[in-house]
Amino acid sequence: MLLVFLCAFGASAQETNVDQAAGLKRYIGEWVSTVSPESNEVGAQPDIKMVNVPKMEGTALQVEVFQFRNNAYVSILVELINHDVTTNKIVALGQNEKGESFSGTGSFSDKDHWLMTDHDFNGKHTQTVSFQFFSDNEVYLEGKDNTGKILWKTRYVKK
Repeated sequence: MLLVFLCAFGASAQETNVDQAAGLKRYIGEWVSTVSPESNEVGAQPDIKMVNVPKMEGTALQVEVFQFRNNAYVSILVELINHDVTTNKIVALGQNEKGESFSGTGSFSDKDHWLMTDHDFNGKHTQTVSFQFFSDNEVYLEGKDNTGKILWKTRYVKK
Protein backbone atom coordinates (compact mmCIF):
# COMPACT_ATOMS: atom_id res chain seq x y z
CA MET A 1 0.00 0.00 0.00
CA LEU A 2 2.82 2.40 0.87
CA LEU A 3 4.50 1.64 -2.47
CA VAL A 4 1.30 2.49 -4.36
CA PHE A 5 1.03 5.78 -2.45
CA LEU A 6 4.65 6.67 -3.13
CA CYS A 7 4.29 5.85 -6.84
CA ALA A 8 1.13 7.95 -7.11
CA PHE A 9 2.73 10.80 -5.19
CA GLY A 10 5.84 10.60 -7.35
CA ALA A 11 3.82 10.67 -10.58
CA SER A 12 1.84 13.66 -9.32
CA ALA A 13 4.99 15.48 -8.29
CA GLN A 14 6.55 14.82 -11.70
CA GLU A 15 3.55 16.28 -13.51
CA THR A 16 3.61 19.49 -11.48
CA ASN A 17 7.34 19.95 -12.18
CA VAL A 18 6.75 20.26 -15.93
CA ASP A 19 6.77 23.89 -17.05
CA GLN A 20 3.47 23.96 -18.96
CA ALA A 21 3.98 27.46 -20.39
CA ALA A 22 7.45 26.55 -21.68
CA GLY A 23 6.04 23.43 -23.31
CA LEU A 24 3.37 25.46 -25.07
CA LYS A 25 6.00 27.89 -26.42
CA ARG A 26 7.58 25.02 -28.37
CA TYR A 27 4.42 24.97 -30.51
CA ILE A 28 4.90 28.59 -31.70
CA GLY A 29 5.65 29.09 -35.38
CA GLU A 30 4.68 27.97 -38.85
CA TRP A 31 4.45 24.22 -39.35
CA VAL A 32 3.83 22.07 -42.44
CA SER A 33 2.74 18.45 -42.66
CA THR A 34 5.11 15.76 -43.84
CA VAL A 35 4.35 13.40 -46.73
CA SER A 36 3.14 10.82 -44.18
CA PRO A 37 2.96 10.55 -40.37
CA GLU A 38 5.76 7.99 -40.48
CA SER A 39 8.15 10.30 -42.34
CA ASN A 40 9.85 13.61 -41.66
CA GLU A 41 10.07 14.41 -45.39
CA VAL A 42 8.15 17.46 -46.57
CA GLY A 43 6.66 17.40 -50.06
CA ALA A 44 6.73 20.23 -52.59
CA GLN A 45 3.17 21.24 -51.62
CA PRO A 46 2.36 20.18 -48.03
CA ASP A 47 -1.26 19.12 -47.49
CA ILE A 48 -1.56 20.92 -44.14
CA LYS A 49 -0.07 24.19 -42.95
CA MET A 50 -0.45 25.41 -39.37
CA VAL A 51 0.36 28.91 -38.12
CA ASN A 52 0.70 29.36 -34.35
CA VAL A 53 1.07 33.02 -33.37
CA PRO A 54 2.22 33.80 -29.81
CA LYS A 55 0.07 36.10 -27.68
CA MET A 56 0.39 37.25 -24.06
CA GLU A 57 4.19 36.82 -24.03
CA GLY A 58 3.89 33.31 -25.47
CA THR A 59 1.57 31.89 -22.80
CA ALA A 60 -1.25 31.88 -25.36
CA LEU A 61 -1.30 30.86 -29.02
CA GLN A 62 -3.63 31.85 -31.81
CA VAL A 63 -3.70 28.76 -34.04
CA GLU A 64 -4.97 28.46 -37.59
CA VAL A 65 -4.80 25.25 -39.61
CA PHE A 66 -5.06 25.28 -43.41
CA GLN A 67 -5.52 22.46 -45.92
CA PHE A 68 -4.39 22.69 -49.55
CA ARG A 69 -7.45 22.42 -51.80
CA ASN A 70 -7.97 23.56 -55.40
CA ASN A 71 -4.52 25.19 -55.55
CA ALA A 72 -5.02 27.27 -52.39
CA TYR A 73 -4.76 26.89 -48.63
CA VAL A 74 -8.21 26.91 -47.01
CA SER A 75 -8.73 27.51 -43.28
CA ILE A 76 -10.13 24.36 -41.62
CA LEU A 77 -9.61 25.12 -37.91
CA VAL A 78 -9.05 28.12 -35.65
CA GLU A 79 -8.16 27.83 -32.01
CA LEU A 80 -6.90 29.76 -29.01
CA ILE A 81 -4.66 27.66 -26.77
CA ASN A 82 -3.20 28.96 -23.53
CA HIS A 83 -1.62 28.05 -20.22
CA ASP A 84 -4.00 28.68 -17.31
CA VAL A 85 -2.03 29.64 -14.20
CA THR A 86 -4.93 28.83 -11.87
CA THR A 87 -5.09 25.14 -12.84
CA ASN A 88 -1.59 24.83 -14.39
CA LYS A 89 -3.29 23.24 -17.41
CA ILE A 90 -3.27 23.93 -21.11
CA VAL A 91 -6.76 24.99 -22.24
CA ALA A 92 -8.18 25.48 -25.72
CA LEU A 93 -11.22 26.88 -27.45
CA GLY A 94 -11.68 26.27 -31.15
CA GLN A 95 -13.93 25.88 -34.15
CA ASN A 96 -13.62 23.66 -37.22
CA GLU A 97 -14.70 24.45 -40.78
CA LYS A 98 -18.13 22.90 -40.18
CA GLY A 99 -18.78 25.51 -37.49
CA GLU A 100 -18.49 22.97 -34.67
CA SER A 101 -16.96 24.50 -31.55
CA PHE A 102 -14.98 22.63 -28.92
CA SER A 103 -13.03 23.16 -25.74
CA GLY A 104 -10.06 21.20 -24.56
CA THR A 105 -7.92 20.74 -21.48
CA GLY A 106 -4.67 18.96 -20.97
CA SER A 107 -1.05 19.17 -19.95
CA PHE A 108 2.49 18.15 -20.68
CA SER A 109 3.48 14.99 -18.79
CA ASP A 110 7.10 15.76 -19.67
CA LYS A 111 8.78 18.23 -22.03
CA ASP A 112 8.06 16.07 -25.10
CA HIS A 113 4.56 14.67 -24.42
CA TRP A 114 1.37 16.73 -24.37
CA LEU A 115 -2.16 15.33 -24.12
CA MET A 116 -5.40 17.28 -24.74
CA THR A 117 -8.98 16.07 -24.28
CA ASP A 118 -11.59 17.88 -26.38
CA HIS A 119 -15.35 18.13 -25.82
CA ASP A 120 -18.17 19.75 -27.75
CA PHE A 121 -20.46 22.22 -26.00
CA ASN A 122 -22.93 19.48 -25.09
CA GLY A 123 -20.16 17.92 -23.00
CA LYS A 124 -19.56 15.04 -25.42
CA HIS A 125 -15.97 13.82 -25.81
CA THR A 126 -14.91 14.54 -29.39
CA GLN A 127 -11.29 13.42 -29.33
CA THR A 128 -8.11 13.09 -27.34
CA VAL A 129 -5.07 14.50 -29.07
CA SER A 130 -1.55 13.42 -28.20
CA PHE A 131 1.46 15.49 -29.20
CA GLN A 132 4.91 13.94 -29.25
CA PHE A 133 7.76 16.36 -29.83
CA PHE A 134 10.74 14.69 -31.49
CA SER A 135 12.56 18.04 -31.36
CA ASP A 136 11.72 21.74 -31.26
CA ASN A 137 11.15 21.48 -35.02
CA GLU A 138 9.21 18.21 -35.36
CA VAL A 139 5.99 17.04 -33.69
CA TYR A 140 3.70 14.03 -34.21
CA LEU A 141 -0.04 14.44 -33.48
CA GLU A 142 -2.64 11.72 -33.16
CA GLY A 143 -6.37 12.14 -32.55
CA LYS A 144 -8.35 9.29 -30.96
CA ASP A 145 -12.00 8.79 -30.06
CA ASN A 146 -13.06 7.71 -26.56
CA THR A 147 -12.58 4.02 -27.45
CA GLY A 148 -8.96 4.63 -28.48
CA LYS A 149 -9.63 4.36 -32.22
CA ILE A 150 -7.28 6.59 -34.23
CA LEU A 151 -9.31 9.25 -36.05
CA TRP A 152 -6.36 10.98 -37.72
CA LYS A 153 -2.60 11.42 -37.39
CA THR A 154 -0.01 13.72 -38.85
CA ARG A 155 3.55 14.86 -38.40
CA TYR A 156 4.54 18.51 -38.64
CA VAL A 157 7.92 20.08 -39.32
CA LYS A 158 8.57 23.70 -38.40
CA LYS A 159 9.41 25.96 -41.34
